[in-house]
Amino acid sequence: MHISTVTLPEMKLAGLPLAGPSSVLEADMPDIWSSFLERESELGETNGLRYSVSLQDQDGQHLECVAAEVADLNNLPAGMIGIRIPERRYAMLTHRGPMTRVQATYLTGYAAIEQLGMVQDEESWRIERYDRRYTPSLDDGNRPDNAYDILIPLL
Repeated sequence: MHISTVTLPEMKLAGLPLAGPSSVLEADMPDIWSSFLERESELGETNGLRYSVSLQDQDGQHLECVAAEVADLNNLPAGMIGIRIPERRYAMLTHRGPMTRVQATYLTGYAAIEQLGMVQDEESWRIERYDRRYTPSLDDGNRPDNAYDILIPLL
């Protein structure tokens, strides 16, 4: 597995949140993606990238947001939240293949990060970045050519 380090500039994201235990997120995430894709045009111009940001993971409760980058967080569409992500350094790996293998990609990636001596920032937000290679709820999750980037924040 190839892991690189990247520094991303500050990003302003706007999108739809989803909160609950893992079972709720697994069941409802496709609907949130569908809703977001239907409403994405309300954000105006975007760069074509979409994100899933893991905002909080505490006591079995998770807060995720499906979003796109925007220029301004002051006029958000109803029901959407804004997130300002500061410039920071990430370990970047890419999941490739069917979505049923995502968990294995994460486990392999975390082990490789540790082997490389990188230290994960547990307090910061993990980001998944989607482009034309794969879009949840649009593309078939079983396609062997699915791919998206996973960004793990580093100390």
